[in-house]
Amino acid sequence: MKKYQRDEIKEIILSTLLVAGVIAIAVTMPNAVQLFKYFKPKNTYDRTRIKQSVYRLEKQGFIKRKDAGYVLTASGTKKAIYYKIESMKIVRQKEWDGKWRIVMFDVPEERKMARRAIHNALKELGCVQYQKSVFVTPFPCKNEVDFIGDYFGVRGNIRIIIASEIEGGKILRNAFCL
Repeated sequence: MKKYQRDEIKEIILSTLLVAGVIAIAVTMPNAVQLFKYFKPKNTYDRTRIKQSVYRLEKQGFIKRKDAGYVLTASGTKKAIYYKIESMKIVRQKEWDGKWRIVMFDVPEERKMARRAIHNALKELGCVQYQKSVFVTPFPCKNEVDFIGDYFGVRGNIRIIIASEIEGGKILRNAFCL
């Protein structure tokens, strides 16, 4: 098993539960296959680390036992989605199609925490701020923007415009190394 950084095992377990829904209870047994296939443990120490992570996640209230497996709790789902947003990146095309994606948002004042989160998420995705609530990227980003907007409950306040020309295009091309 590769050397995982702090919280990476937790992130993988939560992400797996987010996608799969249930991990078989076999993770607590020595011959666990369901979860171990994601980590490829080489020895007993690696298996113990995985089991300890599952135990800690359960103790922290992120997962709970249900029937013959583990499922995410509400706080576990929230944490797994947070990890997904943190690791999300816009896929860079091999050859740029010559179109700019302009992402604009107008989130009401009563949802200012969501507005800040959208702003930070777009920066983390690699978009360049064009104006206060306007970001630009040369790469397709609809799925990422949909996910973030849905997560914060403000997708209706976000617009994506695809343009072939934009003022200051040369500066933006330099910013994206195009």
